[in-house]
Amino acid sequence: MALVFERFLPGQFGIAFLITLLVMLLVWGKNGGDSGAFATTLVQWQRGFWDSNLMVFTLQMALILIFGYGIAISPGVFGLLDRLARIPANGVEGAVITGLISMILAWLNWGLGLVAGAIYARMVAYALGREGKPFNYPLIGAAGYSGMMIWHSGLSGSATLKVAEEGHLKALIGERQQVPDVLPVSDTIFSFSNVMLSVVVLLVVLVLLRILAKISPSGDKPYEVSPMETIKIPDKSMAVGAEILEFRKWPALVMGFLLLVYLMLQSGSLSLDFFTPNVVITLLLAVGLLIYGSLRAYMLAIDRSVQSASGVLLLFPFYFGIIGMLRYSGLTSDITHWIVAQSGQSTFPMVVFVSSALVNLLIPSGGGQWAVQGPILVEASLKLGVPLEKVVLAFAYGDQLTNMLQPFWAIPLLYITRLKAAELIGYTSVIMLSGLIVFSLGILLSL
Repeated sequence: MALVFERFLPGQFGIAFLITLLVMLLVWGKNGGDSGAFATTLVQWQRGFWDSNLMVFTLQMALILIFGYGIAISPGVFGLLDRLARIPANGVEGAVITGLISMILAWLNWGLGLVAGAIYARMVAYALGREGKPFNYPLIGAAGYSGMMIWHSGLSGSATLKVAEEGHLKALIGERQQVPDVLPVSDTIFSFSNVMLSVVVLLVVLVLLRILAKISPSGDKPYEVSPMETIKIPDKSMAVGAEILEFRKWPALVMGFLLLVYLMLQSGSLSLDFFTPNVVITLLLAVGLLIYGSLRAYMLAIDRSVQSASGVLLLFPFYFGIIGMLRYSGLTSDITHWIVAQSGQSTFPMVVFVSSALVNLLIPSGGGQWAVQGPILVEASLKLGVPLEKVVLAFAYGDQLTNMLQPFWAIPLLYITRLKAAELIGYTSVIMLSGLIVFSLGILLSL
């Protein structure tokens, strides 16, 4: 399966290049198709490329990876992960347990699930290989990525948390229609239908991973997975003069403690939307400083970890350029308006699901996609008389579904596991098909 995709599917950068060319041609045509339209298209591309909010998001994602990876290779945590990685007795259990960890953690927080799933996948594969047991590394990698098909219906979902913010819905559509001030998470994330659907998806994916691992226990080819090496804590004898400050424990402990105190003071009345990327980054930084116990040791760990974020730093701006062309040309709005126009009251949630899944292939950021599609979908739901919670959840399901095809979010995992997108997509596409069936039935039966 992977060999077929390897032959016809380029690498991560190649995929970004092809999508950029395709969208650029479409937007150029929408802008007029002449030389002036081409210049306009390039401007729209660069507006997205260097959008300040999206660049901040790029840095946030990179820091989550770097600080998370740094914690994983610390001596204590690395030893714990190594013991956990030896729990699976074979490749079948390796795929299933990796999928379970990835999906549970991603439902709690997408960044945590993405990083932890990737690291655990690599360590499980190494542990199995070290013991001479057969394993399907691309399948285990796909299992580590499967959490991204459940994240938006979880505690860090972009759309579900945004509509729970006071005034967000009114800001989306202005004064054109009456709209509730908030849509509480009790109606979306914690609704019975959403929780049950998330559980069903998790169970279906785990069963599917078990079946795929039994059908193809070694994949299309054998893999030699290199180990993730822990950091050797530098000795104080290496310090020269005033450098001794960086080797002592108390500066790192003080810094980590101050960061934790800040988070405690900021938490106030704890709510779901408190766990923003900045909070996650601060928490990871604090934990890293505390477990390494010296500034110099932590610097060495971060120096090792930076490579894990190289794909994010290189490729995210290109995807944001794609978002810029779609957003500023109005092409996404045109597509959404056309799809919505084809629906009625009974079919609207399914139409939202399908349109969200399709647009996610071009705009892989859940928050960015909601900013573009949200106003259109909310206004249409009010006109058709469809409950807003159904629309928001259908949007979330569609957005997370096609993450299994969209390589944007797989970039961090690919760099951590050293797998190729073509090796993963054969399995992630099958996982996506199982999700398509479950989400479609869930929308038709419960929403």
